Amino acid sequence: MENLSINKIDEALNNLENSFKAFQQKQDHRFNQTYSAQNRPLMNGGQSEGDSLEKKAFLNYVGKGFEGYDQKSLTSQEGSRGGYFIPQPMMEHIQQTLLQASPLRNLARVTRISGDSLELLLDKGCADVGWVGEVEDRPETTTPELMKLKIPTHQIYAKPRASQKLLDDASIDLESWLIGKIADKIARTETAAFIHGDGNGKPKGFLSYPLVEAGSKEGGKIETFKSGVDGELSNPDVLLDVLSAMKPEYLAGAVWMMSCSAMAGIRRLKDRSTGNFLWQPGLLAGQPHTLLGHSVVIVDEMPALVRGKASTAVAFANFREGYQIVDRGDIHVLRDPYSAKPYVEFYTTKRVGGDVINTDAIKVVNFTKE
Repeated sequence: MENLSINKIDEALNNLENSFKAFQQKQDHRFNQTYSAQNRPLMNGGQSEGDSLEKKAFLNYVGKGFEGYDQKSLTSQEGSRGGYFIPQPMMEHIQQTLLQASPLRNLARVTRISGDSLELLLDKGCADVGWVGEVEDRPETTTPELMKLKIPTHQIYAKPRASQKLLDDASIDLESWLIGKIADKIARTETAAFIHGDGNGKPKGFLSYPLVEAGSKEGGKIETFKSGVDGELSNPDVLLDVLSAMKPEYLAGAVWMMSCSAMAGIRRLKDRSTGNFLWQPGLLAGQPHTLLGHSVVIVDEMPALVRGKASTAVAFANFREGYQIVDRGDIHVLRDPYSAKPYVEFYTTKRVGGDVINTDAIKVVNFTKE
């Protein structure tokens, strides 16, 4: 009996030793794989100690894909089904590029949310107050009305493509090319929606709101000032009328927004009393042009100013008080090497919304005679 017990103990010890050896071999194998991945050469043929393993893996994925990576469902944005989240440094670079290429993102309010929409409570009017004597009655005063505004997010996408030969070329700066291509297309598309969007499947633009004559003070509508001539602004007094109609609390942050064709027409206007040009170009690099003391922002997505054709080619607004942009989540990139052979498509999605939150902070010049 004693020999039998000793044999069982020896057998158990042997099994434990074998299990430990197997575990140690597995750990050594994982270490070797990690070490090899960290020291694998970059796509440009060099090494960079500052690059994270995550970034190297992404660049390797964009160029050639991962062996053994499940790509059966190339329409899903989940990482386990073919989608791939952009590493944080690259995502931040795309956001910075969007800020530079989308003028309204630098002017309006931008809020990042985790749900499907942003709900805001907006007040209409202000509370009433009055003077009263020491012993006089104090009747009830009116209170401002509240309204709820819901701004949903909509999906915007970009799908640039490149040949596999281009991706395999080690001398190509793939990262800069990909970032520039994606950010430029998203910025131009969303900017057009912030201006003209009808709110159906895209943000609602401020030019899609109904226009009313200056001084009508109708809620939910934007004041417009007519030039008197289709496609022309022969009387500079219209611009002064727009400037004077803006409430003082919005005037400090207000800017002129117009297209290049509108800029070409307005630059010729002169002050009737002094003969000086109303347009003052920026003298230093990066300094904005000014019109009647306020900065001018040139946006190609604004309506063109064409002689003989009516258009709302110029806006004067404090967009921080008047327009709200909503961002939902991160940017997603999906690599698709199959749909457009021999090209590789990079399907990129982003969810964004936008709407006017204060029509009093936005004025429009309507180049029309009616």
